[in-house]
Amino acid sequence: MSFGNIIGQLLQQGMANQSRGRLDHALGSQGLGGMGGLEEMLGGLLGGQGGAQQNPQSNAMGGGGLGGLLDMAAGALGGGRSAGGTQGGGLGDLAGMLLGGGRSGASGGAGGLGDLAGMLLGGGRRNTRGGASGGGMAILGTLAMAAFKHWQQSQSAGAAAAMPAMAPQQFAELTSPQAETLVLRAMISAAKADGQIDDEEIQRIVGKIDDDGVSAEEKQFITDELRAPLNLQALVADVPDALVGTQVYAASLLAINLDTEAERNYLRTLAQMLQLDASAVERLHSLTGAPQL
Repeated sequence: MSFGNIIGQLLQQGMANQSRGRLDHALGSQGLGGMGGLEEMLGGLLGGQGGAQQNPQSNAMGGGGLGGLLDMAAGALGGGRSAGGTQGGGLGDLAGMLLGGGRSGASGGAGGLGDLAGMLLGGGRRNTRGGASGGGMAILGTLAMAAFKHWQQSQSAGAAAAMPAMAPQQFAELTSPQAETLVLRAMISAAKADGQIDDEEIQRIVGKIDDDGVSAEEKQFITDELRAPLNLQALVADVPDALVGTQVYAASLLAINLDTEAERNYLRTLAQMLQLDASAVERLHSLTGAPQL
């Protein structure tokens, strides 16, 4: 089973009421969109390479990956990526076009996370690994790397402000089938933070997933996970290292409302069990616009 497409759809549709707003913030100029090197990092994740190649003169990504998707999106929305690269907030501007945030000034943009955002997040279409169906994992992986590197840089003087490079093995780890399964389980687990989910809520969540490109086995896995009692220890036990743990926390943060004490306690417990550094947790909350714990 491969859950990258499903994760993209759940991020697109929003697991919780506040999920879409957090995703907007994460991709905007106050989140990842304001960090240098984001296009290269996301492009590498989507392209399955150890980093996307940039044209040093145009400052625009060549080839496939995120660069190709954003080029298509910008053209479809009446915008464009000039020879000098994206304007203003870089990816933040293009994210505004995709997310309906109005930052790009392009007319005819899709309302909210529409079809073009679906290209990035999965959109119900099965695709090869490294294609659009990896967009959700790319976003979560980039959030994880940004927070993880922020913690590493905070341990030494003169921490760099730009987005750090990601090694090929880190790309592979954050987009592997094992990581997809952990991320999906984390999102489902976060949905149970207030208590067991009833059948109506299960149907609401499962109903967000398009049947196109999703197998009956994959849907049954999600239903079974939603019906199972909350078992945070089992989830954490399967997390191989701190980097994937940071990604698991990022996915949980995009799947929870954080407007009850039970939800806040859930994330505190998750961070403690994953042994995440407080600065990495704070960074994830800042990048997504979520209230600090």
